Amino acid sequence: MPLTSKFVIASLALSLSLCAAADSADAQSHKRDILEEVIVTAQRREESAQDVAISMTVFNQTQIADANMTNASDIATYTPSLSVDTRFGNEMTSFSIRGFTQALRTTASVGTYFAEVVAPRGQSSQTSGDGAGPGTLFDLQNLQVLKGPQGTLFGRNTTGGSVLITPNKPSDDFDGYIEFSSGDFGMEREQAVVNIPLNDVIKLRLGLDKNQRDGHLNNVTQIGANQLGNTHYLALRASITVDFSEQLENYTIFTYVDSETAGYSNRLFACNPSLDPSSNPFYAITGPGCAAQLSQQEASGKDGFYDLLSTVATPITAMKELRAINTTSWDVSERLSIKNIIAYAHLETNNGSDIFGSQFTETAASLLPAGISLGAIDAKREFVVGISAVSPDVPVTSQETWIEEIQLQGSALENALIWQAGAYYESSMPDGFSGNNSAGLISCQLSTIEGDPSQFNCNDPTNGVLGSVLLQQYKTEYFSTAVYAQASYQAFETLTITSGLRYTWDEASGYGIKDRYTFAQSVPLGATTSITRPQVKSEAPTGLLELNYKPVDDIMLYAKYVRGYRQGSVNLAADAGADTHAPETVDTYEIGAKTSFGGPLPGRFNIAIFDNDFTDMQLQTGYVSPSSGATTSIFNAGKAMIRGFEAEALLQLTQNLSANLSFSYLDTELLEQENNQARIEAASGPIAGATYAPIADTGDSLPFASDYAYVLSLNYQLPVSADFGDINLGLTYVYTGEQRAAATSASPFAVLEDYSLINLNLNWKGMFGEPIDLAVFATNVAEEEYLTFIAGSYNTIGFETRQMGLPRMLGARIKYNFGAY
Repeated sequence: MPLTSKFVIASLALSLSLCAAADSADAQSHKRDILEEVIVTAQRREESAQDVAISMTVFNQTQIADANMTNASDIATYTPSLSVDTRFGNEMTSFSIRGFTQALRTTASVGTYFAEVVAPRGQSSQTSGDGAGPGTLFDLQNLQVLKGPQGTLFGRNTTGGSVLITPNKPSDDFDGYIEFSSGDFGMEREQAVVNIPLNDVIKLRLGLDKNQRDGHLNNVTQIGANQLGNTHYLALRASITVDFSEQLENYTIFTYVDSETAGYSNRLFACNPSLDPSSNPFYAITGPGCAAQLSQQEASGKDGFYDLLSTVATPITAMKELRAINTTSWDVSERLSIKNIIAYAHLETNNGSDIFGSQFTETAASLLPAGISLGAIDAKREFVVGISAVSPDVPVTSQETWIEEIQLQGSALENALIWQAGAYYESSMPDGFSGNNSAGLISCQLSTIEGDPSQFNCNDPTNGVLGSVLLQQYKTEYFSTAVYAQASYQAFETLTITSGLRYTWDEASGYGIKDRYTFAQSVPLGATTSITRPQVKSEAPTGLLELNYKPVDDIMLYAKYVRGYRQGSVNLAADAGADTHAPETVDTYEIGAKTSFGGPLPGRFNIAIFDNDFTDMQLQTGYVSPSSGATTSIFNAGKAMIRGFEAEALLQLTQNLSANLSFSYLDTELLEQENNQARIEAASGPIAGATYAPIADTGDSLPFASDYAYVLSLNYQLPVSADFGDINLGLTYVYTGEQRAAATSASPFAVLEDYSLINLNLNWKGMFGEPIDLAVFATNVAEEEYLTFIAGSYNTIGFETRQMGLPRMLGARIKYNFGAY
């Protein structure tokens, strides 16, 4: 354990003793014997979290606000076993649970559900959709992270788990709040929620969340944007319930999110001096260019941890999402209820980013292989390894999703048998072409890449052999149907047996057009067009078998087997012959315990121990294609091992002091992986084969699977008069262990170092008896400098780049509550 971790834990122990001493004898005598019950919907019905045989982490809205959680990355910060890939920024984050990772251009390994409906899909060129986008984390009943495959009950089959986001429904009371926040980096956030019972039948709830913050990444070129990594979104939500009778309710939610930021870029930080230019065609250019860039950065004094170079003319990460969800619930009788869900979503995204953060300007012929002439030098051009530029014609994603699900729930045998069954249908269709423009291994004036091809200002010293500008236009269609049933039977007073089965049919098909523009030095050679139409169909049974034993009311022991599956899919960014991948499957074996206890030290303690047999894991491989530029393919990587344990403990140490500890340990390894270099070379030629770079080698740990992670939180309620209000002090310590981001063979920097974060918050609710709340928060107060992503390009193109986590941020919120809130 790092020395800083030991110091912080020692400090926390001292804080515990000091806070405990501060409690009066009277407060000590009034300790709570029963902790507040947490209600979850992990099995598609409301029940206590302590009665559900699923390892989970649950946050209520107060906890989300106290931690200043505003995006998907923040959820992972406070949830051991949950990691994120932020390659395309926090707005387009993909989740990983227990090492089940969503590689670029695969479908989600973790299903994210809002009001029981899975997040809309994105297109396959870049990560988009499938997650918890901006403006999601406000006015919630709770947020539940379910760990491990949910093989029966949830719409989209995934191998990692599920994230359930449950918004507050309209209620019977007129109430609401208005909230203003301000903080570092020019952060300004406004929220407003109002609940209006129009009459005894119709109830309306409206919400708004507007958030903006300057970027924390300094673009030293000042081309396109001075700062990257900013926040700027508007989220609107309207929900309405119509109670036709006590047995029949209709619940409709409309959401709209509009987010537009300058996006992210990697920061170049290391050059590989050992590559041989004669055997690596890229290093002859990138090697000297990398060394020159690092020297210039250091000499300029603009070489801080958050300094980087981006030269894209229009750096942007934009997202617009419209969703409508309609749920009809009918209690037919005491023994039977029917629920119907129909949902629509439209997702549009756009992206322009400097993928590698390099600026290798056209200068001397010493940057080129011997015998190759650069020709006329243009100071406006630079040699780019890979950039994503905004297309003037198509967005990165423009996709419509329709979902229909009917569900029956019931009981029999005097409630000894509780069952549910249903059918699911999902259709995700493009409403036009999606894609982007990109340039790779060529010198270009980058601003011209965003316009008409006749205006491209480029120069390729290899005369079109390596470099090109690529215009991509894609259409991807997804169809998924399933039927399922699950039942729990109380065989004895203390023993319940649960069995579930789901059968899913999936189909993914694509239509891709790639126009590759090449140059003989600066002379345009025109475009070569390639068209692909990949298609994959997959189907599989999934399900679970579970034994649930309760020897006493406050102790539950369980053992279960779960079968998980993630569909095969298409990858239009790869070349024909390497543009499809098969489904992956997992067999999960888990035992666990959930306990609650009262007495002088009331609390809860939960633990889960699991072992997974992972087959045909979908893993990413990078390569450079003469027809597709720098791109990736997805291969099924044989077998992998994932095992470990998770534990959560909540203790009410005194009347005023509580402690919460969440911990996870993961032991992962890629056991078998076929070498697909020959397949890449057959599909794309010798250059592609020579640049073949898998994201993990056999024997490596799995990507984005932290070995150790834990979150320790303390909350102390000051013993002040009720007339003064409620004042709480919170301290949270987060430790995230090492995580793999690339294969051992790809880079000496393949594993991200561990890091620790310390966050503080103060909440004063009901100030002086008024309906006003004040909160002050500080995240990363120790100013930890940590990494979130490594490109893994050190041994292929001769340099390495990285992405950085958020710096220290301070802020405050003031909230006015009205009505019955």
